[in-house]
Amino acid sequence: MLVRLLPLLLVLIAGSWLPGPLVAPAGAARKAPIALDCTTLPCAEIMPAAAHFRPVEGTKHWQGLDADGDIVGWVALSTDFVDIKAYSGKPLVTLIGLDPDGVITGARVIHHSEPILLIGIPEQALHDFVSFYAGQPALQRIVVGRTDKPDVVSVDAISGATVTVLAQNITVLDAARALGTAVDIFDVSATTQGHFVEEPVPWTFQQMLEKGALGHLVVTHADMGVDETSDPYVDLYFGVVDAPQVGKSMLGEHSYNYYKGQLIEGEHLFVVFNRGSGSFKGSAFVRGGIFDRVRVQQGLREITFRDTDYWNQPDVSAADAPEVTEGALFILRGDRFDPGSPYELVFLGSRYDRRSGFSREYREFTASHQIPESVYIVDKTASGIPWRQAWRNRQLDVGVFAVYLLLVVGVFVARQYTTAGEKRLGRLHLASMIFSFLVVGVYMGAQPSVTQIFTAVGSVIHEWRWDLFLSEPLIFISWIFIIVVSAIWGRGVFCGWVCPYGAMNELAFKITQKLGFQGFELPDAIHLKLRYLRYGILALLLGVFLWDSILAERMAEVEPFKSTFLVPIWTRSWGFVVWWSVLFLLSFLMYRPFCRYICPMGGGLALFSSFRPSGPKRRAFCSSCQICTRACEPRAFRPDGSIDPRECLSCMECEATYRDDQKCPPVIGLAMLEDRDDLTPRDHQKVIKLRIAVADV
Repeated sequence: MLVRLLPLLLVLIAGSWLPGPLVAPAGAARKAPIALDCTTLPCAEIMPAAAHFRPVEGTKHWQGLDADGDIVGWVALSTDFVDIKAYSGKPLVTLIGLDPDGVITGARVIHHSEPILLIGIPEQALHDFVSFYAGQPALQRIVVGRTDKPDVVSVDAISGATVTVLAQNITVLDAARALGTAVDIFDVSATTQGHFVEEPVPWTFQQMLEKGALGHLVVTHADMGVDETSDPYVDLYFGVVDAPQVGKSMLGEHSYNYYKGQLIEGEHLFVVFNRGSGSFKGSAFVRGGIFDRVRVQQGLREITFRDTDYWNQPDVSAADAPEVTEGALFILRGDRFDPGSPYELVFLGSRYDRRSGFSREYREFTASHQIPESVYIVDKTASGIPWRQAWRNRQLDVGVFAVYLLLVVGVFVARQYTTAGEKRLGRLHLASMIFSFLVVGVYMGAQPSVTQIFTAVGSVIHEWRWDLFLSEPLIFISWIFIIVVSAIWGRGVFCGWVCPYGAMNELAFKITQKLGFQGFELPDAIHLKLRYLRYGILALLLGVFLWDSILAERMAEVEPFKSTFLVPIWTRSWGFVVWWSVLFLLSFLMYRPFCRYICPMGGGLALFSSFRPSGPKRRAFCSSCQICTRACEPRAFRPDGSIDPRECLSCMECEATYRDDQKCPPVIGLAMLEDRDDLTPRDHQKVIKLRIAVADV
């Protein structure tokens, strides 16, 4: 029987990636472009005002020109400017156009690997979403979801693909801003919003080092090739000192207030102090006004200093600061420095190479630094990080969901009370399943899937990125819950109480039972073999995932979760409709057929919870009693009366029976004997035996 069922199952799985209506959309199937080429890519679609396009030498963007040869804008691929990964862990390669006024002329997704768009939601939905950005200023704050802020524009998400559109929103805006910066439409400070933290009390020098407010670069004599010693040639402490707790400590309160008052918008105070025997100043600034030994580099921008940007600083004001040999205060001018991004201090050392009287050898040394959040906070509410916006958008759902999960945990923590009455336990279980199906599943769409197992496996093999897991708040919380409760009570807490699809299945079966039909069960010869099928499916999917992740995502549609909660079933292809309908109808006739035999995620959780430390309470007597065995709908009891944690769905009815003095035979017998006053010696022996039988295993 099992052999006969396998071909049917494989056909149904294959239905999710057969050619025809189920094939991946053209945009997804197209290979990701390696470089921008407007002769093959639809640049004209995103910049209709351009008559033709030409590449800009030495850059990765192209110019759009009108019929008279005037520049009407620039086009670029997002991946040439930003690296923002979507839910698949891969970027949404997007073609973006920008006009000289900083307005986005259009955007088009060229390539993506999003599973929800490969199977399920039409790809046109993403194209319609991206078309919103045409005509929007690149510096406009745009958020996905509703907002009450008057200066922020909102765009509707695609239901079922929230993470994808959050990533797409940031991809379009950040790439357009980076392109505008590259063609000198925008200043750096205009594209990254943030503010300095202001504390009234100056930090000590040691505090500045501990908090990372200063960068440090050491170049030894040996590094310079002067001699073989490790003595520092230059020992530089450097950093931006706009924040008063840093600036007053480095410059002194009077000097800090004076120089800070000289700044205009977009300018910053930058200090360099040296403890080495060499010099970072040199003499070129005396002759030509330019400091040739130190500069700041940030991305593709190089910031050099002139004598007009410089004031001598002989020492550090902080009382605990070390003695220095020289120091300088520079002004970072021209709106060219971004305090929210990493930067490098570049020291260009030189020495006579003895080839001739005036020949010198130059060596470049760099040290990277990032201003810490204790000094400068980047405003991440405008474009920001996808997962943070996702959490903001679902604050209410997160709160409701977290309370619900805590209540379920409470049922198991207090199970001595919750299982004390069969009716009480039944009401709690029914309420949990109704809430899970209607609220968690239908309303919230928070159905965990084997695809999250794929994500975890892929992260372990390639690159672990927390943002992939955090991008779906409710799913992230679900998996924390699943791991914790499965490790303690087994997978049944999630599968039996919280899983929306499992709840729908069991509720359907309960409706049938209420109508008088008790359902049917497979004979043991088939059941005992068929329950291993889910492990085979899991192994198959993981194997395919390691070979072809997109194919595995399609085959994972053996789980009907997407058709149930994310994508309306009536919008899907016939293969999905047939598979979903078969499973749905079977759930009225059998107790959770998908959960017990097919679910690959359930198989993975079953393996994880094989040795749960806190299963339902059992007695030695249970090995010879069949009351709980006959009532167990998942058929989790072994012949010896013990419970298989891989099959148990934690309905806890057996523990309610365990505590019921009207159902459990040894408890009934013990209560009857203990109520009697005329116990014979033989009865006393029975009491002793029953007390042993009533004791926990």
